[in-house]
Amino acid sequence: MRTRTLVLLLLSFAAALSAVGLWKDLLVVTIDSPNVMVPVSEGDVVFRTYMHSMYQEPVSEKFRIEYGHFKLVHVETQSDAVLAYLGLEGKNEPNAHGNFREFSVPAASIGDHVLRFHDRDIPLGTHEGRDGSIYVKLARVPLLTYFARLFWR
Repeated sequence: MRTRTLVLLLLSFAAALSAVGLWKDLLVVTIDSPNVMVPVSEGDVVFRTYMHSMYQEPVSEKFRIEYGHFKLVHVETQSDAVLAYLGLEGKNEPNAHGNFREFSVPAASIGDHVLRFHDRDIPLGTHEGRDGSIYVKLARVPLLTYFARLFWR
């Protein structure tokens, strides 16, 4: 009887810890279209790559996740014209600054925008989100919500 009570007590304790853990917030990048949610951590690096529509030159923007924001730290391109267009000087890192909670890409963009992080490429697609744009944002969601969304997509 004592063993059974101890086992039930330990199982109850484990279940309570699990339940508390499921309510913990998780930092995620959400992309409206395609409908994606990817967990990230402070300090993670995210790249947005695209073809500049005016100059037809590849561009890579490097963001670092800091304090719940996308911190733009560098824009890489071989084109001086693109850098001038963006108001940036020099190709050495860091050459750009900015903090964003979210950013958007016009759904009609012809730049083949791709988000790259955790060795994974996510095309931002051509499906129109709200206001004709595709929104990429950082959010904190309960762990339970994240897992529910994984299973009920």
